[in-house]
Amino acid sequence: MEAEKYLQIMLEIAGSIVAGLLVAALILMLTGYDPWQGLYTMFIGGLSDPDYLFSRSSLIMMTGLAFAIPALASAFNIGGEGQMYVGGMVALVVSLLTKNAFLSILFGSLAGGGLGLLIGALRAYRQVNEVITAIMLNWIFYYLSIYLITAYYYNPIAPYRSLSVPEEAQLGTITLFNARLHVTFFISLALSLIAYFLVFYTKLGYQIRVSGLSQDSARYAGIKPERTFTYSMTIGGIFGGLSGALNVIAFTYYIDQLLTSMFGMGFDGIGVALMGRNNPIGIVLSSIFFSILLLGGQRMQIAMNIPKELTDALSGVIIIALAMPYAYRMLFSYLRVRRLMRVAK
Repeated sequence: MEAEKYLQIMLEIAGSIVAGLLVAALILMLTGYDPWQGLYTMFIGGLSDPDYLFSRSSLIMMTGLAFAIPALASAFNIGGEGQMYVGGMVALVVSLLTKNAFLSILFGSLAGGGLGLLIGALRAYRQVNEVITAIMLNWIFYYLSIYLITAYYYNPIAPYRSLSVPEEAQLGTITLFNARLHVTFFISLALSLIAYFLVFYTKLGYQIRVSGLSQDSARYAGIKPERTFTYSMTIGGIFGGLSGALNVIAFTYYIDQLLTSMFGMGFDGIGVALMGRNNPIGIVLSSIFFSILLLGGQRMQIAMNIPKELTDALSGVIIIALAMPYAYRMLFSYLRVRRLMRVAK
């Protein structure tokens, strides 16, 4: 039965990729570009710089987990952006104070978790919609980070960015098969495996999944859905904070004044999580594929003089094709549970 389930998922993913590529090829053809050259350039270009590819995918991997774990508890964590901002900002400040990479990443992740806890608790115990709260907090911490960099932590030599992370607190690179790779990718892989174990092999993970499927069933089993909801949002916030902390401590080593090195990655994580079926292992693969599309789109712009808007549309078509089957299944499952609850009452 389990084998049939995974076979169905694999066939579903393969069919979605083919459908997405066909639609993307059609768009290229209708806009006057060679579709086969365009798709070839996209994928080859996406693989041309492995270090940048894996480093970028590792950050989106974390924001994907920031969305996926709360989603398993029927929570919609759209606050990955704000959690990434606060995690990166706290990690930068701690690195300047302590010159310690571990403490910087730890406090950055805890800051993101604190933000997730606030959003989750407001929703669970005060019925404040988590989407509205998260969106407001995203912008609050976006502008607060800009203010702190501009007013207090700017680099006197290059005022458009913050002070650099001290060398003692920087996580560098390793050489693997004659390729230089930032260690952030390997840290993110390890964290994804921990997330997989948490979700599928711990009591808390079981409670999160049961609460997401049916709160009434969870209560019948002695599980408190409100507490589980809050836990899931806190864990999601921790991964969002980790994304920002790893970006600063292990990749860029500073924050630019407009946060362009982080802007949008929280929302990218939503697409990655849906493509990966909210499974941490699937998110690892989908984050790499997503990054290939983004980097390949940039290469298409240069090589074929294709407008950025068109390359973004092509990437979006492929991503939507991959995410749609799982999004449909989630919606269908939700509506079925609601219907059964109405019948039971």
